[in-house]
Amino acid sequence: MDDKFESLGKIIRNYMRRNKIPGLSISIFQEDKIIYSKGFGARDLERFLPMTPQTLIGIGSITKSITAFGIMKLIERGKLNLEDSASKYLDFAPFKTHPDMTIKNMLSHTTGVPAADAGLSSLFYLFDDYSRVFPATNYEDFIAHIGDPEDYIIFKPGEKFFYNNDMYTCLGFIISKISGQEYVDFIRKEILEPLQMKRAFFSKDDFNNDNNKITGYLTKKKGDNLVPKKNPVPLYEYLNAPGGLYVSTEEMINYIQCLLQNGLYHGEELLTINSIKELWTPIISCPYGFGENPQYCLGWVESNNYLSTKIIHHGGGLGTSCAHIALEPDHKIGIMVGQNSCNANINVIIKAALSILLGFDPMKEVEELNLEKVINDIKGIYKSPHDLYDLKISLEKGILTADIEVDDGPMNYPIIINNLDTLEFKICGTLPPVKHNIRFIRNPKSNKVEFASFDRYLYRKI
Repeated sequence: MDDKFESLGKIIRNYMRRNKIPGLSISIFQEDKIIYSKGFGARDLERFLPMTPQTLIGIGSITKSITAFGIMKLIERGKLNLEDSASKYLDFAPFKTHPDMTIKNMLSHTTGVPAADAGLSSLFYLFDDYSRVFPATNYEDFIAHIGDPEDYIIFKPGEKFFYNNDMYTCLGFIISKISGQEYVDFIRKEILEPLQMKRAFFSKDDFNNDNNKITGYLTKKKGDNLVPKKNPVPLYEYLNAPGGLYVSTEEMINYIQCLLQNGLYHGEELLTINSIKELWTPIISCPYGFGENPQYCLGWVESNNYLSTKIIHHGGGLGTSCAHIALEPDHKIGIMVGQNSCNANINVIIKAALSILLGFDPMKEVEELNLEKVINDIKGIYKSPHDLYDLKISLEKGILTADIEVDDGPMNYPIIINNLDTLEFKICGTLPPVKHNIRFIRNPKSNKVEFASFDRYLYRKI
Protein backbone atom coordinates (compact mmCIF):
# COMPACT_ATOMS: atom_id res chain seq x y z
CA MET A 1 0.00 0.00 0.00
CA ASP A 2 1.11 3.56 -0.73
CA ASP A 3 2.95 5.15 2.22
CA LYS A 4 0.52 8.07 2.29
CA PHE A 5 -2.40 5.73 2.89
CA GLU A 6 -0.46 3.83 5.55
CA SER A 7 -0.08 7.18 7.31
CA LEU A 8 -3.78 7.98 6.87
CA GLY A 9 -4.77 4.57 8.20
CA LYS A 10 -2.72 5.12 11.35
CA ILE A 11 -4.34 8.53 11.90
CA ILE A 12 -7.80 6.97 11.49
CA ARG A 13 -7.07 4.11 13.90
CA ASN A 14 -5.69 6.48 16.54
CA TYR A 15 -8.72 8.77 16.12
CA MET A 16 -11.06 5.81 16.58
CA ARG A 17 -9.23 4.56 19.67
CA ARG A 18 -9.20 7.96 21.35
CA ASN A 19 -12.86 8.66 20.65
CA LYS A 20 -14.26 5.11 20.99
CA ILE A 21 -15.60 5.10 17.42
CA PRO A 22 -17.10 1.65 16.64
CA GLY A 23 -16.71 1.80 12.86
CA LEU A 24 -15.57 4.15 10.11
CA SER A 25 -15.29 3.95 6.34
CA ILE A 26 -13.59 6.24 3.85
CA SER A 27 -13.52 6.38 0.05
CA ILE A 28 -11.29 8.69 -2.00
CA PHE A 29 -11.62 9.54 -5.67
CA GLN A 30 -9.03 11.34 -7.81
CA GLU A 31 -9.04 12.24 -11.50
CA ASP A 32 -11.06 9.30 -12.84
CA LYS A 33 -10.93 6.48 -10.29
CA ILE A 34 -11.19 5.43 -6.66
CA ILE A 35 -7.67 5.54 -5.24
CA TYR A 36 -8.48 4.41 -1.69
CA SER A 37 -11.51 2.77 -0.13
CA LYS A 38 -11.41 1.07 3.24
CA GLY A 39 -13.45 0.24 6.31
CA PHE A 40 -12.16 0.30 9.87
CA GLY A 41 -13.60 -1.26 13.00
CA ALA A 42 -17.12 -2.65 13.33
CA ARG A 43 -20.45 -1.73 11.79
CA ASP A 44 -21.97 -3.80 14.63
CA LEU A 45 -19.98 -4.31 17.85
CA GLU A 46 -22.17 -7.01 19.40
CA ARG A 47 -22.12 -9.20 16.29
CA PHE A 48 -18.52 -8.19 15.52
CA LEU A 49 -19.33 -7.37 11.89
CA PRO A 50 -16.72 -5.34 10.03
CA MET A 51 -17.33 -1.88 8.65
CA THR A 52 -16.72 -1.79 4.90
CA PRO A 53 -16.81 0.93 2.22
CA GLN A 54 -20.09 -0.68 1.11
CA THR A 55 -21.77 -0.33 4.55
CA LEU A 56 -24.84 1.92 4.59
CA ILE A 57 -24.30 4.98 6.80
CA GLY A 58 -26.61 7.88 7.60
CA ILE A 59 -24.97 10.89 5.94
CA GLY A 60 -27.17 13.46 7.68
CA SER A 61 -26.96 16.99 6.32
CA ILE A 62 -24.85 16.02 3.32
CA THR A 63 -28.31 15.17 1.98
CA LYS A 64 -28.90 18.95 1.76
CA SER A 65 -26.52 19.13 -1.20
CA ILE A 66 -28.62 16.48 -2.98
CA THR A 67 -31.81 18.42 -2.23
CA ALA A 68 -30.10 21.53 -3.65
CA PHE A 69 -29.10 19.47 -6.73
CA GLY A 70 -32.78 18.54 -7.16
CA ILE A 71 -33.87 22.19 -6.92
CA MET A 72 -31.32 23.14 -9.59
CA LYS A 73 -32.70 20.46 -11.91
CA LEU A 74 -36.16 22.02 -11.60
CA ILE A 75 -34.67 25.46 -12.24
CA GLU A 76 -32.99 24.18 -15.40
CA ARG A 77 -36.39 22.94 -16.57
CA GLY A 78 -37.89 26.38 -16.03
CA LYS A 79 -40.13 25.22 -13.20
CA LEU A 80 -38.92 27.78 -10.67
CA ASN A 81 -36.24 30.40 -10.05
CA LEU A 82 -33.75 30.97 -7.25
CA GLU A 83 -35.14 34.48 -6.72
CA ASP A 84 -38.75 33.28 -6.52
CA SER A 85 -40.54 34.12 -3.31
CA ALA A 86 -40.93 30.94 -1.27
CA SER A 87 -44.52 32.05 -0.61
CA LYS A 88 -45.26 31.28 -4.26
CA TYR A 89 -45.04 27.59 -3.37
CA LEU A 90 -45.57 27.51 0.41
CA ASP A 91 -48.84 29.08 1.50
CA PHE A 92 -48.14 29.20 5.23
CA ALA A 93 -46.06 31.14 7.78
CA PRO A 94 -43.32 32.20 7.90
CA PHE A 95 -43.26 32.31 4.07
CA LYS A 96 -46.75 33.71 3.59
CA THR A 97 -46.09 36.44 6.16
CA HIS A 98 -42.59 37.18 4.80
CA PRO A 99 -42.84 37.11 1.01
CA ASP A 100 -39.30 38.53 0.70
CA MET A 101 -37.88 35.09 1.62
CA THR A 102 -36.64 33.41 -1.56
CA ILE A 103 -35.72 29.90 -2.64
CA LYS A 104 -32.08 31.05 -2.59
CA ASN A 105 -32.48 32.19 1.02
CA MET A 106 -33.82 28.77 1.97
CA LEU A 107 -30.94 26.95 0.26
CA SER A 108 -28.31 29.20 1.87
CA HIS A 109 -29.84 29.40 5.38
CA THR A 110 -30.32 33.15 5.01
CA THR A 111 -34.10 33.43 5.46
CA GLY A 112 -33.58 35.13 8.82
CA VAL A 113 -35.66 32.40 10.47
CA PRO A 114 -33.87 30.83 13.46
CA ALA A 115 -34.13 27.08 13.87
CA ALA A 116 -37.24 25.72 15.61
CA ASP A 117 -36.31 22.07 14.91
CA ALA A 118 -39.77 20.75 14.06
CA GLY A 119 -38.23 17.90 12.09
CA LEU A 120 -35.95 16.80 14.92
CA SER A 121 -38.72 15.80 17.33
CA SER A 122 -38.44 12.17 16.22
CA LEU A 123 -34.73 12.14 17.12
CA PHE A 124 -35.37 13.35 20.64
CA TYR A 125 -37.84 10.56 21.38
CA LEU A 126 -35.81 7.90 19.56
CA PHE A 127 -32.82 8.86 21.70
CA ASP A 128 -34.85 8.65 24.93
CA ASP A 129 -34.92 12.43 25.40
CA TYR A 130 -38.35 13.58 26.54
CA SER A 131 -37.18 16.93 27.92
CA ARG A 132 -38.60 18.54 24.75
CA VAL A 133 -42.10 17.36 23.83
CA PHE A 134 -44.05 19.31 21.25
CA PRO A 135 -46.67 18.64 18.55
CA ALA A 136 -44.85 18.01 15.27
CA THR A 137 -45.88 14.55 14.13
CA ASN A 138 -47.75 15.33 10.90
CA TYR A 139 -47.75 17.96 8.16
CA GLU A 140 -50.20 20.29 9.92
CA ASP A 141 -48.24 20.09 13.16
CA PHE A 142 -44.98 20.67 11.33
CA ILE A 143 -46.02 23.83 9.50
CA ALA A 144 -47.72 25.21 12.61
CA HIS A 145 -44.56 24.63 14.66
CA ILE A 146 -42.29 26.52 12.27
CA GLY A 147 -44.84 29.31 11.75
CA ASP A 148 -45.72 30.02 15.38
CA PRO A 149 -42.58 31.88 16.57
CA GLU A 150 -43.09 34.94 14.31
CA ASP A 151 -41.66 37.26 16.95
CA TYR A 152 -38.27 35.52 16.59
CA ILE A 153 -37.89 36.71 13.00
CA ILE A 154 -35.95 39.93 13.60
CA PHE A 155 -33.52 39.78 10.65
CA LYS A 156 -34.32 40.44 7.01
CA PRO A 157 -33.53 37.73 4.45
CA GLY A 158 -29.85 37.78 3.60
CA GLU A 159 -28.77 39.53 6.81
CA LYS A 160 -28.08 36.58 9.10
CA PHE A 161 -26.94 32.97 8.78
CA PHE A 162 -29.28 30.65 10.70
CA TYR A 163 -28.67 27.00 9.88
CA ASN A 164 -32.21 25.64 9.59
CA ASN A 165 -33.08 22.02 8.85
CA ASP A 166 -36.79 22.84 8.60
CA MET A 167 -36.16 25.15 5.63
CA TYR A 168 -34.76 22.14 3.76
CA THR A 169 -37.78 20.05 4.73
CA CYS A 170 -39.85 22.82 3.14
CA LEU A 171 -37.63 22.70 0.03
CA GLY A 172 -38.63 19.04 -0.12
CA PHE A 173 -42.27 20.18 -0.06
CA ILE A 174 -41.51 22.49 -3.01
CA ILE A 175 -39.87 19.69 -4.99
CA SER A 176 -42.95 17.51 -4.42
CA LYS A 177 -45.37 20.27 -5.37
CA ILE A 178 -43.59 21.24 -8.58
CA SER A 179 -42.62 17.75 -9.76
CA GLY A 180 -45.89 16.07 -8.82
CA GLN A 181 -43.89 13.31 -7.09
CA GLU A 182 -42.97 12.58 -3.52
CA TYR A 183 -39.59 14.10 -2.64
CA VAL A 184 -38.02 10.66 -2.20
CA ASP A 185 -39.32 9.42 -5.58
CA PHE A 186 -38.07 12.53 -7.38
CA ILE A 187 -34.59 12.27 -5.87
CA ARG A 188 -34.40 8.57 -6.65
CA LYS A 189 -35.56 8.93 -10.26
CA GLU A 190 -33.72 12.14 -11.16
CA ILE A 191 -30.46 11.78 -9.22
CA LEU A 192 -29.80 8.46 -7.51
CA GLU A 193 -30.77 6.15 -10.38
CA PRO A 194 -28.84 8.09 -13.08
CA LEU A 195 -25.84 8.00 -10.73
CA GLN A 196 -26.28 4.21 -10.34
CA MET A 197 -26.60 4.64 -6.58
CA LYS A 198 -28.69 1.51 -6.18
CA ARG A 199 -28.21 1.21 -2.42
CA ALA A 200 -29.04 4.79 -1.44
CA PHE A 201 -32.14 4.70 0.76
CA PHE A 202 -34.53 6.97 2.66
CA SER A 203 -36.91 4.13 3.52
CA LYS A 204 -36.81 2.26 6.83
CA ASP A 205 -37.80 -0.97 5.06
CA ASP A 206 -35.06 -0.62 2.45
CA PHE A 207 -32.50 0.09 5.16
CA ASN A 208 -33.61 -2.76 7.43
CA ASN A 209 -33.66 -5.26 4.56
CA ASP A 210 -30.08 -4.48 3.53
CA ASN A 211 -27.45 -6.96 4.75
CA ASN A 212 -24.57 -4.47 5.06
CA LYS A 213 -25.76 -1.56 7.18
CA ILE A 214 -24.58 0.17 10.33
CA THR A 215 -25.82 -0.42 13.79
CA GLY A 216 -26.03 3.06 15.24
CA TYR A 217 -24.37 4.04 18.51
CA LEU A 218 -25.09 6.99 20.77
CA THR A 219 -22.45 8.19 23.19
CA LYS A 220 -23.47 7.72 26.81
CA LYS A 221 -21.68 8.54 30.02
CA LYS A 222 -20.58 5.60 32.17
CA GLY A 223 -18.81 6.80 35.28
CA ASP A 224 -16.13 9.21 34.10
CA ASN A 225 -16.04 7.71 30.62
CA LEU A 226 -18.06 8.17 27.44
CA VAL A 227 -19.00 4.85 25.85
CA PRO A 228 -20.96 3.85 22.72
CA LYS A 229 -24.45 2.47 23.31
CA LYS A 230 -26.52 0.77 20.60
CA ASN A 231 -29.55 2.77 19.48
CA PRO A 232 -32.04 2.59 16.57
CA VAL A 233 -31.13 4.89 13.70
CA PRO A 234 -33.48 7.74 12.73
CA LEU A 235 -35.50 7.30 9.54
CA TYR A 236 -38.34 9.80 9.46
CA GLU A 237 -40.22 11.63 6.71
CA TYR A 238 -39.48 15.18 7.82
CA LEU A 239 -35.75 14.41 8.02
CA ASN A 240 -35.56 13.22 4.41
CA ALA A 241 -34.73 16.46 2.57
CA PRO A 242 -32.43 17.96 5.22
CA GLY A 243 -30.63 14.78 6.24
CA GLY A 244 -32.33 11.44 5.70
CA LEU A 245 -30.20 9.56 3.15
CA TYR A 246 -28.41 6.30 4.02
CA VAL A 247 -25.71 5.29 1.56
CA SER A 248 -22.22 3.79 1.52
CA THR A 249 -19.10 5.92 1.22
CA GLU A 250 -18.09 4.02 -1.91
CA GLU A 251 -21.41 4.63 -3.66
CA MET A 252 -21.19 8.34 -2.79
CA ILE A 253 -18.14 8.41 -5.05
CA ASN A 254 -20.55 8.29 -8.01
CA TYR A 255 -22.04 11.58 -6.80
CA ILE A 256 -18.57 13.04 -6.22
CA GLN A 257 -17.49 12.01 -9.72
CA CYS A 258 -20.50 13.76 -11.26
CA LEU A 259 -19.80 16.98 -9.36
CA LEU A 260 -16.09 17.01 -10.22
CA GLN A 261 -16.98 16.43 -13.88
CA ASN A 262 -19.24 19.50 -13.88
CA GLY A 263 -22.52 17.59 -13.78
CA LEU A 264 -21.63 14.72 -16.12
CA TYR A 265 -21.77 11.07 -15.15
CA HIS A 266 -20.77 8.41 -17.69
CA GLY A 267 -21.50 10.86 -20.49
CA GLU A 268 -24.97 11.85 -19.24
CA GLU A 269 -25.49 15.45 -18.15
CA LEU A 270 -27.39 15.48 -14.88
CA LEU A 271 -26.76 19.18 -14.28
CA THR A 272 -25.08 21.91 -16.32
CA ILE A 273 -21.71 23.38 -15.41
CA ASN A 274 -23.43 26.72 -14.68
CA SER A 275 -25.71 25.06 -12.16
CA ILE A 276 -22.73 23.41 -10.44
CA LYS A 277 -21.05 26.82 -10.24
CA GLU A 278 -24.25 28.28 -8.79
CA LEU A 279 -24.35 25.60 -6.11
CA TRP A 280 -20.77 26.46 -5.13
CA THR A 281 -21.09 30.26 -5.18
CA PRO A 282 -20.46 31.77 -1.70
CA ILE A 283 -23.46 33.55 -0.16
CA ILE A 284 -22.69 34.29 3.50
CA SER A 285 -20.07 33.68 6.19
CA CYS A 286 -20.77 30.66 8.38
CA PRO A 287 -19.07 28.92 11.32
CA TYR A 288 -18.89 25.42 9.87
CA GLY A 289 -15.96 25.35 7.45
CA PHE A 290 -12.20 24.95 7.46
CA GLY A 291 -9.69 27.77 7.89
CA GLU A 292 -10.59 31.44 7.95
CA ASN A 293 -13.99 32.84 6.94
CA PRO A 294 -15.77 29.83 5.41
CA GLN A 295 -18.79 30.67 3.27
CA TYR A 296 -22.11 28.88 2.94
CA CYS A 297 -23.24 28.38 -0.65
CA LEU A 298 -26.34 26.39 -1.72
CA GLY A 299 -26.20 23.18 0.30
CA TRP A 300 -22.40 23.39 0.39
CA VAL A 301 -19.64 25.18 2.32
CA GLU A 302 -16.69 26.81 0.57
CA SER A 303 -13.41 27.03 2.47
CA ASN A 304 -11.17 29.19 0.32
CA ASN A 305 -7.39 29.09 0.69
CA TYR A 306 -7.41 26.10 3.01
CA LEU A 307 -4.21 24.11 2.39
CA SER A 308 -3.49 26.74 -0.31
CA THR A 309 -6.53 25.71 -2.32
CA LYS A 310 -10.34 25.81 -2.35
CA ILE A 311 -12.33 23.06 -0.65
CA ILE A 312 -16.05 22.50 -1.23
CA HIS A 313 -17.50 20.40 1.57
CA HIS A 314 -20.33 19.63 3.99
CA GLY A 315 -20.80 17.56 7.10
CA GLY A 316 -23.76 15.75 8.56
CA GLY A 317 -24.76 14.11 11.82
CA LEU A 318 -27.73 12.06 13.01
CA GLY A 319 -26.63 11.17 16.52
CA THR A 320 -26.09 7.50 15.61
CA SER A 321 -23.89 8.32 12.62
CA CYS A 322 -22.03 11.22 11.08
CA ALA A 323 -20.27 11.87 7.80
CA HIS A 324 -18.32 14.45 5.83
CA ILE A 325 -17.80 15.01 2.12
CA ALA A 326 -15.08 17.19 0.59
CA LEU A 327 -14.15 18.12 -2.97
CA GLU A 328 -10.98 19.79 -4.20
CA PRO A 329 -11.86 20.66 -7.80
CA ASP A 330 -8.40 21.76 -9.02
CA HIS A 331 -6.88 18.31 -8.47
CA LYS A 332 -10.17 16.44 -9.02
CA ILE A 333 -10.09 15.04 -5.49
CA GLY A 334 -13.21 13.86 -3.69
CA ILE A 335 -13.40 12.29 -0.23
CA MET A 336 -16.31 10.71 1.60
CA VAL A 337 -16.03 9.50 5.18
CA GLY A 338 -18.66 8.21 7.61
CA GLN A 339 -18.92 6.52 11.00
CA ASN A 340 -21.62 4.85 13.12
CA SER A 341 -21.48 7.26 16.04
CA CYS A 342 -21.37 11.02 16.37
CA ASN A 343 -19.17 11.68 19.38
CA ALA A 344 -16.14 13.14 17.64
CA ASN A 345 -15.28 15.63 14.93
CA ILE A 346 -15.09 13.48 11.80
CA ASN A 347 -13.86 16.36 9.64
CA VAL A 348 -10.46 15.79 11.30
CA ILE A 349 -10.18 12.72 9.04
CA ILE A 350 -11.18 14.75 5.99
CA LYS A 351 -8.53 17.37 6.83
CA ALA A 352 -5.88 14.70 7.37
CA ALA A 353 -6.70 13.00 4.05
CA LEU A 354 -6.66 16.32 2.17
CA SER A 355 -3.34 17.26 3.76
CA ILE A 356 -1.73 13.98 2.70
CA LEU A 357 -3.12 14.10 -0.85
CA LEU A 358 -2.03 17.71 -1.35
CA GLY A 359 1.50 17.09 -0.08
CA PHE A 360 1.24 18.53 3.44
CA ASP A 361 2.11 16.99 6.80
CA PRO A 362 -1.23 16.41 8.58
CA MET A 363 0.42 16.59 12.00
CA LYS A 364 1.42 20.16 11.21
CA GLU A 365 -1.64 21.26 9.25
CA VAL A 366 -4.47 19.63 11.21
CA GLU A 367 -4.42 21.42 14.54
CA GLU A 368 -7.03 19.08 16.01
CA LEU A 369 -4.65 16.12 15.71
CA ASN A 370 -2.04 17.89 17.82
CA LEU A 371 -4.61 19.34 20.18
CA GLU A 372 -6.23 15.97 20.89
CA LYS A 373 -2.84 14.53 21.80
CA VAL A 374 -1.96 17.52 23.97
CA ILE A 375 -5.28 17.36 25.82
CA ASN A 376 -4.75 13.68 26.57
CA ASP A 377 -1.23 14.51 27.78
CA ILE A 378 -2.31 17.28 30.15
CA LYS A 379 -5.51 15.74 31.58
CA GLY A 380 -5.20 14.51 35.15
CA ILE A 381 -4.48 15.58 38.70
CA TYR A 382 -1.47 17.62 39.81
CA LYS A 383 -0.34 18.45 43.36
CA SER A 384 1.77 21.29 44.77
CA PRO A 385 4.67 20.65 47.19
CA HIS A 386 3.63 18.71 50.33
CA ASP A 387 0.30 17.96 48.58
CA LEU A 388 -1.07 21.27 49.87
CA TYR A 389 -3.08 22.16 46.76
CA ASP A 390 -4.55 20.26 43.81
CA LEU A 391 -4.95 21.18 40.17
CA LYS A 392 -7.25 18.98 38.06
CA ILE A 393 -7.59 19.17 34.28
CA SER A 394 -10.64 17.45 32.81
CA LEU A 395 -12.53 17.35 29.52
CA GLU A 396 -16.30 16.97 29.39
CA LYS A 397 -18.69 17.70 26.52
CA GLY A 398 -15.86 19.30 24.58
CA ILE A 399 -14.97 21.78 27.34
CA LEU A 400 -11.53 21.67 28.93
CA THR A 401 -11.75 22.71 32.58
CA ALA A 402 -9.23 23.53 35.29
CA ASP A 403 -10.12 23.02 38.96
CA ILE A 404 -7.43 24.99 40.79
CA GLU A 405 -6.64 25.19 44.49
CA VAL A 406 -4.53 28.10 45.78
CA ASP A 407 -4.12 29.76 49.16
CA ASP A 408 -7.25 31.87 48.52
CA GLY A 409 -9.38 28.78 47.95
CA PRO A 410 -10.71 26.73 45.00
CA MET A 411 -11.40 28.08 41.51
CA ASN A 412 -13.00 26.49 38.47
CA TYR A 413 -12.50 27.82 34.93
CA PRO A 414 -12.78 26.68 31.33
CA ILE A 415 -9.40 26.93 29.61
CA ILE A 416 -8.45 27.34 25.95
CA ILE A 417 -5.20 26.99 24.07
CA ASN A 418 -3.05 30.09 23.98
CA ASN A 419 0.16 28.60 22.57
CA LEU A 420 0.29 24.96 21.54
CA ASP A 421 4.09 24.92 21.23
CA THR A 422 4.68 26.14 24.79
CA LEU A 423 1.62 24.33 26.20
CA GLU A 424 0.23 27.57 27.57
CA PHE A 425 -3.53 27.68 28.20
CA LYS A 426 -5.62 30.79 28.82
CA ILE A 427 -8.13 30.86 31.65
CA CYS A 428 -11.59 32.06 30.59
CA GLY A 429 -12.76 34.16 33.50
CA THR A 430 -15.35 36.93 33.78
CA LEU A 431 -15.24 39.10 36.89
CA PRO A 432 -12.66 39.71 38.20
CA PRO A 433 -10.45 38.94 35.19
CA VAL A 434 -7.81 36.27 35.74
CA LYS A 435 -4.47 37.49 34.41
CA HIS A 436 -2.47 34.30 34.95
CA ASN A 437 -2.32 31.48 32.43
CA ILE A 438 -1.65 27.80 33.07
CA ARG A 439 1.49 26.39 31.52
CA PHE A 440 2.28 22.70 31.32
CA ILE A 441 5.87 21.47 31.32
CA ARG A 442 7.22 18.32 29.68
CA ASN A 443 10.13 16.27 30.90
CA PRO A 444 12.67 16.73 28.07
CA LYS A 445 13.82 13.10 28.38
CA SER A 446 10.46 11.31 28.46
CA ASN A 447 8.46 14.04 26.66
CA LYS A 448 5.68 13.43 29.19
CA VAL A 449 3.83 16.29 30.85
CA GLU A 450 4.99 16.26 34.47
CA PHE A 451 4.30 19.76 35.83
CA ALA A 452 1.78 22.57 35.60
CA SER A 453 2.41 26.13 36.74
CA PHE A 454 -0.17 28.75 37.75
CA ASP A 455 0.48 32.06 39.44
CA ARG A 456 3.12 31.34 42.15
CA TYR A 457 2.45 27.60 42.25
CA LEU A 458 3.99 24.59 40.59
CA TYR A 459 2.04 21.34 40.58
CA ARG A 460 3.40 17.87 39.82
CA LYS A 461 1.27 15.34 37.96
CA ILE A 462 0.38 12.24 39.95
